[in-house]
Amino acid sequence: KCDCPFRLRGRPLKNSEGWVVRVLCGSYNHDVTETLVEHPYVGRLTTNEKTMFVDMTKSKVKPKNILLTLKEHNEKNVTTIRQVYTAKTTY
Repeated sequence: KCDCPFRLRGRPLKNSEGWVVRVLCGSYNHDVTETLVEHPYVGRLTTNEKTMFVDMTKSKVKPKNILLTLKEHNEKNVTTIRQVYTAKTTY
């Protein structure tokens, strides 16, 4: 997505006990970000947040209000509105 030449290649082991990962190109052409805001892994909903999300979705609460409620319950929550819409589509 950001034209970085960094590339990995991985394949599962034959005995299904893990993976072998090989670095094809280990150079970066950009600075490492200091925060992971908008990163899919960090923005995932926890089990409790998913339960709240489902309850609010069933009650027809708007996505922006769902996001505000999630952020009120957890100050460190970095979920974005896009991730809320994705979760709603998935649900």
